[in-house]
Amino acid sequence: MTRRVLAAVEDLLFRSKISETAAALGVEAAFPRNPKKLLEALRTSPPDLLVLDLNSSRFEPLELLRTVKSDEALRDVSTVGFLSHVQGDLALAARGAGCDRVMARSAFVENLPRVLSEDSVG
Repeated sequence: MTRRVLAAVEDLLFRSKISETAAALGVEAAFPRNPKKLLEALRTSPPDLLVLDLNSSRFEPLELLRTVKSDEALRDVSTVGFLSHVQGDLALAARGAGCDRVMARSAFVENLPRVLSEDSVG
């Protein structure tokens, strides 16, 4: 079965990196355009991994995390969020909202092949 990743990422550079890496690994990656479409995609077919840009204004990632982790059908979806390495308060808030793994942007990009191919990021 093909591994699936959904990404709440607006930045075109990161979307491109995720898409290219996923294709090279044989992982299906999708980038819903807004929170409503993302939640529909999550509920229709829960992915193996949900990637969140924790700085996204469009997706409101902390609220999205709380929604996902409070939904019995979705709470086991692995989540990884990335942010600037200096955003300690946001990292704590993301963990508090249920994010399984919080990474600095640089570490996320550097470890992207491993992140996208792992069975669990927790």
